[in-house]
Amino acid sequence: MAEVNRQKVIVKTSIIGIASNILLAGFKAVVGLLSNSIAIVLDAVNNTSDALSSIITVIGAKLAGKPADKDHPYGHGRYEHISAAVIAVIILYAGIASLVESVKNIIHPETPDYSAATFVVVGVAVVIKIFLGLYFRKTGKSVESDALVNSGTDALQDAVISVSTIVAAVIFLIWGLSLEAYLGVIISGFIIKAGIEMIRDTISKLLGERADKELSDAVKKTVCETEGVLGAYDLILNSYGPGRWLASVHITVPDTWTATKIDTVSREIMHNVAVKNQVLVTAVGIYSHNTGSDEIAKIRTAVAEITGSEEFVIQMHGFFCDIEKKEIRFDIVIDFKAPDNEKLIENIRKKVRALYPEYNVTIQPDADFTD
Repeated sequence: MAEVNRQKVIVKTSIIGIASNILLAGFKAVVGLLSNSIAIVLDAVNNTSDALSSIITVIGAKLAGKPADKDHPYGHGRYEHISAAVIAVIILYAGIASLVESVKNIIHPETPDYSAATFVVVGVAVVIKIFLGLYFRKTGKSVESDALVNSGTDALQDAVISVSTIVAAVIFLIWGLSLEAYLGVIISGFIIKAGIEMIRDTISKLLGERADKELSDAVKKTVCETEGVLGAYDLILNSYGPGRWLASVHITVPDTWTATKIDTVSREIMHNVAVKNQVLVTAVGIYSHNTGSDEIAKIRTAVAEITGSEEFVIQMHGFFCDIEKKEIRFDIVIDFKAPDNEKLIENIRKKVRALYPEYNVTIQPDADFTD
């Protein structure tokens, strides 16, 4: 989806949320005050915070859509993560405020006075919130907007809160038992939990998460489809906002290729990945693959067996052997679970040198970024 169309979808969806939540907040506030229902009043406050969340989503989308500039050469896409974090903080605050008011109501209880209007307003709110929640989440996932997804999750939680309010009202009318304040404590706990989880998830994205395996596999597949490329490794994907990926990758090519050939293939890879995967490849590194030597092929196989026998080695690549200079070099991808990378590398080096004592062995460790 084009960036302009994506932004329009986010803004349109958010405006629908703003209008719906303002109307709901007004109706619930009136009914809650007239019926002396703390749960309905808190629900009205929650709707107000939801409207604010949608406003923040619009602002975040607008800021994220700003073009790249000198200070931010990769654009402003991460504003959307920041807006998602702000929404999560608002949800957390709403949960804490609800908890405080509910506890106050337990200490100083007030008798609610429900009417038919109460059930009508709250019932309509449930239907609207379920619609908004599903609509926000579906749209948010389709345009990769965490802010919309968070707002959708919050809306669905609001629907549960409203249903709980109706249940509490029925219990009061039948048995005269007021559970609203206690229900408010339970609801507040769920809201606080959701807010904390949203903050955690957003911070994780800002710190830099592992790229989606489906995307990384697709990029590698596109690279390897380029004629003459023998393998794609060390793919690093950096996110600069939803749908904005920059990448670097190493490719293995025959040692007979000229600089002109490598340049042509590198440019072809950049073009194909941009078109097929919507990822901007900023750098293509080269691993040279030995050709025409049975002796080197045997050495490669032996080294592969050594690295493959190690528990924490995920992959070996970039192998090159210079028989005249007596040099062996290769990369290994090490699992993050490995307790001691240096010890692991030295152990592999000793095993290789035991087979080929006349060779100088160079091992480059790589992190498990995408595999």
